[in-house]
Amino acid sequence: MFILGPPASRAVIEREENEYGGPLPREYVELLQVSNGMHTSGNLNILGAEGVVQRNNEYEVQVYLPGYFMIGDDSGGHAILLNLGDRRIYEVDMGAMDEESMKLSARSLDELLTLGTCLTERCGG
Repeated sequence: MFILGPPASRAVIEREENEYGGPLPREYVELLQVSNGMHTSGNLNILGAEGVVQRNNEYEVQVYLPGYFMIGDDSGGHAILLNLGDRRIYEVDMGAMDEESMKLSARSLDELLTLGTCLTERCGG
């Protein structure tokens, strides 16, 4: 079960898109329009709009994993990433941001939200 917040304002989304240099991933924006970030009572945390681009920049997602966008984390050092090509959700240790270390978490953001857990909760690590 997710703990939701209020929707993100259009102004905040636009500010992040300006910083990103283009539109944020469509399904992520749709989620933000419902809840500006969310988390479970377990480990899954979906980032809110404020600072999401900065977080991607800090972890150099576009440097190490071009074509991916960080949308969350597992509260334990693993990033939740949206593949901008196939739209699947992957998880990777934030200290080893490379494709070889990535694990498929869900076939879509919708599936991840339906599962409501990250890989560490489903697979024990």
